[in-house]
Amino acid sequence: MVSAAKHPNVKLFSYAQVEEIAGVTGNFSATIREKARYVDPSKCTGCELCVSKCPVDVPSEFNRYIGTRKAIYVPFPQAVPKVTLIDKDHCIQCKSCSKACQAGAINYDMQDKLTTVNVGAVIIATGWDEFPIADHPLYGYGKYPDVITQIELERMLSPVGPTEGHPYRPSDGKLPKKYVMIQCVGSRDMKTNEWCSGVCCMVAMKNAQLLKQEYPEAEITILYMDIRATDKGNEEYYRRIRKAGVTFLHGRPADVKRDSKTGQLQVIYENTNTDAILAEPADMVVLSTGIIPSKGTDQITGVLGLERGPGGFLKEIHGCLKPQYTKQAGVYICGCASGPKNIPYSVSSALAAAGNAASLINAGRFELELITPVVNEVKCVGCHRCERSCPFNAVQINERNIAVIDETACKGCGVCVSSCPARAIELRYYRKRQLEDQIEGSLRDVIVVPGQIARPPSKEAGS
Repeated sequence: MVSAAKHPNVKLFSYAQVEEIAGVTGNFSATIREKARYVDPSKCTGCELCVSKCPVDVPSEFNRYIGTRKAIYVPFPQAVPKVTLIDKDHCIQCKSCSKACQAGAINYDMQDKLTTVNVGAVIIATGWDEFPIADHPLYGYGKYPDVITQIELERMLSPVGPTEGHPYRPSDGKLPKKYVMIQCVGSRDMKTNEWCSGVCCMVAMKNAQLLKQEYPEAEITILYMDIRATDKGNEEYYRRIRKAGVTFLHGRPADVKRDSKTGQLQVIYENTNTDAILAEPADMVVLSTGIIPSKGTDQITGVLGLERGPGGFLKEIHGCLKPQYTKQAGVYICGCASGPKNIPYSVSSALAAAGNAASLINAGRFELELITPVVNEVKCVGCHRCERSCPFNAVQINERNIAVIDETACKGCGVCVSSCPARAIELRYYRKRQLEDQIEGSLRDVIVVPGQIARPPSKEAGS
């Protein structure tokens, strides 16, 4: 991230969002809203002296509300650029940060700024969000404080996290001795999400290994439907985790309850190998929650009018042959914007998207397929049927109530031709007159005899 920010050909807009993208392939115009930080990025040195002087404590979103942050803060430890921002919703206007800032970077009157840039191609890498388990009361989450998610456990295990790498039980602050990890929470479930999130198995194993390295005496059980370790080296990693003492139980959890006398959690599950209903005790239950489309994906879909798949992720033209291409030429997708992916897969898809965008821009020209529709303005009645039926948003009705084709967006599928009630649209090379001439030419030498099948004359008959 630091290398990208320092690259002379990279213009970084941090704490910003895309408001609008207009134009055509190779000549897009993007309107970007830079949100008000109330801190001047050109003056801020990232010393965080202002943070230390702020008297307000707010639950930390980045740490999944484990621990707190200040009303003026750096969004996360590795943020690029390392510039603070003020949360106006929690700021009490005490001016302590302004008094402490030696660079004079605090500006309480800062406003949002709109910037327009011209670009040749667009790459969408909007990432993912965690399955909103708080909205689906599963396995006691939100009811029992010692039921957490894998991401919350990761923040605990992080050396720069709220607990400095030492996990504890939220209920009493004690070190857990027995962990139960439940897989596929919000994944592979017809009631919530049908798809596999792809990364949950390996994340659970990675966190189990970190716990075992730090606390060898810890008992860790992973309750799973299926272990999916398909990438290079993952199967070997799975075997290594088992040898390290992590227990894997093939079962489907039903509920999590807490013993009223001991306060210990009990995971009620069905052992799918024996069909027995069992209970597994736990000091802490860790839920491997699934992946869903990010809020950024929702926002950019409205900006660009892109198509989405059944799960809400952005839809590519072809999952195998063109996984980075969208229906809008010059707009590419990568990472979890198109579906759940692990880090290697996200990196490779990002490289592919960057390569496609670079090829388009460096070519200096954009080649179009000539098989595109042509509108007969005399016949067009402006009924909007072609506009509504076009899967690529390539047809619009102009102010004269005439259909106009955007040839850069058109893929020549012919749906608009078949939907036009006035026969005002024809496809180049497939016009009605051309097809009629072909039929007439192919039947020119056909001899028709009543009661017999029409056949072309033989060479003998011709001679």
